[in-house]
Amino acid sequence: MPSPSPWVIAATASALAELAPLLAARAARQPVCVLKDQVDAALADPAACLPRGAEALLVVGNPRRGPRRALRGLWVGDASGKNVPVGWLPAETARLATYAVAAAKVLERPPGPGPLAVLGQWEDRFLRVALRTSRWMEKYAAAPAVFHWTADRISRTDLIDALGCGPGVAVYYGHGRANGWAGYHGVRTGHFPAEWDEPIGSLLALCCENASRRGGRMSFAEDLVLRGVCAGTLASAGKTRHEDNRQLGPALCEALAAGKARTLADLVASADVPAGFWDRTTYRFIGDPAAPLSGASDSIERAGRVAAPGPNDSLPSWPEDPAEFAEAETARENTALETGSGF
Repeated sequence: MPSPSPWVIAATASALAELAPLLAARAARQPVCVLKDQVDAALADPAACLPRGAEALLVVGNPRRGPRRALRGLWVGDASGKNVPVGWLPAETARLATYAVAAAKVLERPPGPGPLAVLGQWEDRFLRVALRTSRWMEKYAAAPAVFHWTADRISRTDLIDALGCGPGVAVYYGHGRANGWAGYHGVRTGHFPAEWDEPIGSLLALCCENASRRGGRMSFAEDLVLRGVCAGTLASAGKTRHEDNRQLGPALCEALAAGKARTLADLVASADVPAGFWDRTTYRFIGDPAAPLSGASDSIERAGRVAAPGPNDSLPSWPEDPAEFAEAETARENTALETGSGF
């Protein structure tokens, strides 16, 4: 049986101390190569720094540097010419520990892809590609389960509560900005609670500019990762074309349905896209590119309790008597508090 591939991290000593939970979780499953205080060298000449057969490189660099400036693309070459996925993490010392705990939690989950949450803005072209994604998964994927949480079905508050169940993968279709999503009447990092429940394994933000810096502020994608909302994300550091995302989203989900991808980088590399597709995009990996696609152990059960009815779905009936209605509402709220289901 082949030996596990080494996972590589380039960071300062202070950043490595904060990331101890992630390093320990990685070391429990594979060799870890630490490039201590070699951040600039890893970015300038990765081939000289990477060990042979590396699975991924995570660069924890100066927080004043944005993803587009720091990384040339999604992959760097090692000495043998192999493409190694590279991810970016801002070295915000006070927040690295939060990320490390979340990423370690994802690594410790049972292997295999977790449920897929399909998100999308309430606009016809985005709803169509989201529905195509869900139907493909329902038809061809033995696993994972798929949950359709587009903005025509669920509110922003309920969506964020729902994502706390810790799905293995979430994909968003719609307009994006440096500070968030246009869908759901606007989603910003401030809408996510400081104490996040279960991290998403990997988040695919198929929209514009979620990894862009504006006005000296941290990008939406970087902020989500540092908050521990997800272990890794694919996000764009510039403008994207809807036609590209319309092809990319189903291609990624077809690769997920095939069941061969284990990590975020595996999934992206497996997507059937035209030659040179990635060279002309500004997509970057934020967080660990080797983040597993694993969901929390009870994520399917919790996701199944989320109320996100489709246009042809029947709605639950409520008592006509006001007193009975109030009693039902109280019971509903108590159930949500006990289970953390958020609806």
